[in-house]
Amino acid sequence: MFIDNALRVDGLEISLDDASGQLCFVSHAHSDHTEAFAKKRAIIASEETFCIMGQEPKSCSLPSAIRMAPAGHMLGARQLYAEADGERFAYTGDFSLHDSYTCKGAKIIECDTLMIDSTYALPHLRLPPRSQTIDKIRKFVLQNDHCIIVFGAYAKGKTQELVKLLNVECGIAPIVSQPAAKVCQQYERFGVRLDYEAAGSPEAEELMRSSFVAIMPARMVGFDFGQRLSEAFGREVKTAVATGWANFMRFPVDASFPLSDHADFKDTMRYIYGSGAKKVICANANQEEAAERLRRLGIDACAKSKLGKRQKQAILAGCF
Repeated sequence: MFIDNALRVDGLEISLDDASGQLCFVSHAHSDHTEAFAKKRAIIASEETFCIMGQEPKSCSLPSAIRMAPAGHMLGARQLYAEADGERFAYTGDFSLHDSYTCKGAKIIECDTLMIDSTYALPHLRLPPRSQTIDKIRKFVLQNDHCIIVFGAYAKGKTQELVKLLNVECGIAPIVSQPAAKVCQQYERFGVRLDYEAAGSPEAEELMRSSFVAIMPARMVGFDFGQRLSEAFGREVKTAVATGWANFMRFPVDASFPLSDHADFKDTMRYIYGSGAKKVICANANQEEAAERLRRLGIDACAKSKLGKRQKQAILAGCF
């Protein structure tokens, strides 16, 4: 069923989060998964993903053997599941098992062959309890209410999660960049209520007359940016980032919060064991190291990038 890095079932060949085929499954709207949109491939994706990508949803007639399931991670993220001749295949893409402020967590799919995101699939990549991280963000914001606070975050997914967190936990409507505001509009289109102001709007200009909270692209936010902002506004500025990687690396900001929309090591392993998969294919970041570790645990695992001809034939014979 899975051969040459594509899913083949009922006469269809489906590329998984890449644009190597003519028909492509796009698990969610983050840029490292959406090459198929740029190359104008035929796409299988959720309605939400089409809209976040700035396209009207397109119906794609799928055989009954194939279905999508929620993946957590961000609005519209999906897993892909296929079943035929009594054999089952599942692909997660980026996923999270916990509920967030803006989407429900993924459910573990039972399968025979599992292709799973391995971004956090190594033992040292463990995240603290989500409630602990949220509490630290709340305290940071409330203790610095006399300052300008600028968070760095991805425009798609993380900004909307931060907006909702600030709404719920701090009673604050942050200012967001114009690109992020467009994504916020799509979240609201699908029922996720967000209170924010778009940069450049009269409402945002009014908020900027005193202390305010803003969310900007992570690449822009650092000590130098904070200093320039402080000089421009004549007010103390605090900078911060919200990313799972804050638990494992340093950022040039005042505060780093490991607010992640990924499953960490513990939840990745929980998915693998909970799926009952006889074969595991590690995809995306850290795939080779993750597959090697799984093999040491007695799990039949390989990296997606290392699938050789014999491995591909074995998977095909063993699955479909």
